[in-house]
Amino acid sequence: LLLASASSVPASAPNSPSLKRMSSRTNRILLLVSENGGSTSAQQGNTRRCTDLLAAKKVCYTTVDGADVSQKSVRDRLFGISGVRGNYPQMFVMVEGSMEKVEFLGSWEKIEEMNELNDLPEEVLTKNPELVTLDMVFNECESTEK
Repeated sequence: LLLASASSVPASAPNSPSLKRMSSRTNRILLLVSENGGSTSAQQGNTRRCTDLLAAKKVCYTTVDGADVSQKSVRDRLFGISGVRGNYPQMFVMVEGSMEKVEFLGSWEKIEEMNELNDLPEEVLTKNPELVTLDMVFNECESTEK
């Protein structure tokens, strides 16, 4: 396994409640991209925006290149988890940093929506616990800050 480190519907928590239960920064972001073909220029632009967002938020992440033949089995497993094939980027959370516990966060549109929810007032988020902001997810993930 070769891994490189580096809507109108309100955003809500991924299907598993484990993201909300984690209390330490043991989760890690997994980003499925297509580096060498297999994606449109729009998808490449969204991938760049996604990696820029991760860098700005100082979040550690692991990249899986969906176009890399050596990563095909991982890519196919991630496609199975997300239910989405050939749309890049896709963001996942490795709960407790484990490839055995991977949860799909969303494609770029969902990630962008979750990021916009960061701007909601705290009282709105408190009254709507089903809303999950990107910062809430990232607060449970490894940081690039030491």
